[in-house]
Amino acid sequence: PLHVQREELIPCSLLCKLLQNLYPEAWERRKLAADQREHQSNSSTGLLGLFVSDSVLPKQRHRLHIFEQRYKALIDRVMRGSRRFAMVGISRADDAVRLSDGSRISQFGTEVEIVSCNGLADGRFLIEVQGRRVFQITDHALTDGGFVEVSVTYCSWQSDTPSSSDRQGAEGDVRQAAQAAANLVAEWEQRVRDWGYEQFRGHMPMIHNDIGPRPGIEQGDALALWIAALINPVPGLGVAPEIRQQVMGAATPLERLQIVTEAMESSMRGMVKPGSWKRLVLPYCREQFRHLLLLGLVVAGYGLTRLSSSVHSLFFAIDDGS
Repeated sequence: PLHVQREELIPCSLLCKLLQNLYPEAWERRKLAADQREHQSNSSTGLLGLFVSDSVLPKQRHRLHIFEQRYKALIDRVMRGSRRFAMVGISRADDAVRLSDGSRISQFGTEVEIVSCNGLADGRFLIEVQGRRVFQITDHALTDGGFVEVSVTYCSWQSDTPSSSDRQGAEGDVRQAAQAAANLVAEWEQRVRDWGYEQFRGHMPMIHNDIGPRPGIEQGDALALWIAALINPVPGLGVAPEIRQQVMGAATPLERLQIVTEAMESSMRGMVKPGSWKRLVLPYCREQFRHLLLLGLVVAGYGLTRLSSSVHSLFFAIDDGS
């Protein structure tokens, strides 16, 4: 079935009354799921099914093709209840969470909500999700459905209350960093548009439509997340370093703002104007390097095969001589 966003639906009180009378048990189950969803929205902790994929930030949208059995079980379950699950990226960091299958994932991820779901006849799902809240994983366990369920604490990013003078100093530093980051956004985006780095027509407007208006400089954390979502969008632009896991795992607003500022500066240093010899030559050089690398691997493989054959022939000759 095709599911749409709840906000797009207009409730009919007469139909609600009829369904409640005809299917009282199903009505109570749906009501309980809605109450749990509302409670979870206001809770600081939660229990979510885990989907290991690309990192996603709040407000970012991501389309997914669900075909693995464990993830089909996950989507089937959440579509009967909260429509929400955890999306976490693979991590090589020392503090990564190690799952029972040996894979390592980031401590930090994002709760996503299914905004559209198309269930196919063979059991697969085509879904679109949107990021809601950043969390930190505190525990995990394998379910009967084959997918992992994680206990999470939603990140409020509220630091310990400092003295009034320290607080004023910290707020001043954050505001200054937020202003510097905000000033870079317009220049970075102008280069992306004018220098032809959009991957398709309307790419930047689509990104803005997903992530919404830019938060003010007084909202340091929200601004840092917004900028990270802008320069690491879904689908990607390919012009900025991947920083989403870093931003989610940073300890303070100042650190988050410094990460996004450095990423924008690095991105702009790597951009090249249209018509520049670098814009023409560098992609060609990269392509030729890939071809040479592939050729080297083929030659090396052939050489190893010949060497192995020679060694075997030598052993046989020694055996025959003895």
